[in-house]
Amino acid sequence: MTKIARCNLGKLAVAVTVAIAILNSAGRAIAQIKHGSPIELAQADVSTAVRQDIVNEVRIAGSLTPVRRSTLTSRVSSTIIELPVQIGDVVKAGDLLVRFETEALGSAVTARKAEVDALNAQIELAESVFKRNTTLGERGAASEATRLAARANVLNLRAQLRSKQAEVADTERSLSYAELRAEFDGIIAARPVEQGQTVPLNTEMMTIVELNRMEVDAGVPTSRIPLVRPKQPVELTVEGFPGRTFPGEVVRISPTAVAGSRAVRVFIAIDNNDGLLRGGMFTTGILKVDDQKDVIALPAASIRYDAVGPFVLKVERGVLRRQPVELGRSWSDRNLVQVSGVNEGDVIVSAPLPDLVADTRVTIEGT
Repeated sequence: MTKIARCNLGKLAVAVTVAIAILNSAGRAIAQIKHGSPIELAQADVSTAVRQDIVNEVRIAGSLTPVRRSTLTSRVSSTIIELPVQIGDVVKAGDLLVRFETEALGSAVTARKAEVDALNAQIELAESVFKRNTTLGERGAASEATRLAARANVLNLRAQLRSKQAEVADTERSLSYAELRAEFDGIIAARPVEQGQTVPLNTEMMTIVELNRMEVDAGVPTSRIPLVRPKQPVELTVEGFPGRTFPGEVVRISPTAVAGSRAVRVFIAIDNNDGLLRGGMFTTGILKVDDQKDVIALPAASIRYDAVGPFVLKVERGVLRRQPVELGRSWSDRNLVQVSGVNEGDVIVSAPLPDLVADTRVTIEGT
């Protein structure tokens, strides 16, 4: 017999034992009601109302990821001449991370500016020719076609000038990209290039992360996701820190389940101002949902209904009394229902004994 089968048989045996006990108790109650004698209730048939804190818990697991990270890429094609940082170095916003060789970039700027100067000279000459042809045309010494050709030449050169001015702006911008600087305070997490290496445009240069705030991407079963809300607190334990918990908070919930699974991604933020945590650390935690403080909750079987509404049977001086109650939240996993109208210390019939009615005399086994 397999271990699972033995486990299932064990559960079945417990269920059968409980059912037999309930049936025996119900049988005794029916017999005693018929003979008019006080009904003896077993200790298992009643519950004492107590105030307690009740919370549903959702267990989560995932890896830590820095909330803020930036991957820098080359915005020019050039050779790295300075690379002052290594993986793990702490940098401040504005610190130099990479410097490229700028000779070719500077030459490109000079060449484009020279082309702009040449076009300006051509435009000056073309405007002079256009002005002269216009004057001659007014005197009848030049045709209208000649004047229009001169004007078209001016407009064409001005268009070329705007294009060259844009090229100058592009080359000057490329020259400004010859230095990469940190955009925020952080730590170098990756640096796949080396000094002296010639890199093409859009090459990944390095990754910077900020560790002050971390995030856990955890999967929550779809059956539990209705209980999860933003800003709910989470207690997390992190691999490498035994016996210590880190407080977190739900910040985002994915609108869809992960494809091929029955889990929804939930993102939990953790403050890491002391810098102890690192990206990739495995963490587990307990998401506390529906947290209720100082409430009275009774077994679901305690609640009875009649034409007036829900009530419970309270044992009071050896007699069952009908006690109206108002129902609150329920915890199906614990088989509990929050009630008001019952005082702490009240003894309530919690067994499913449908033949019991108010004003019946009872005794409790062992009292």
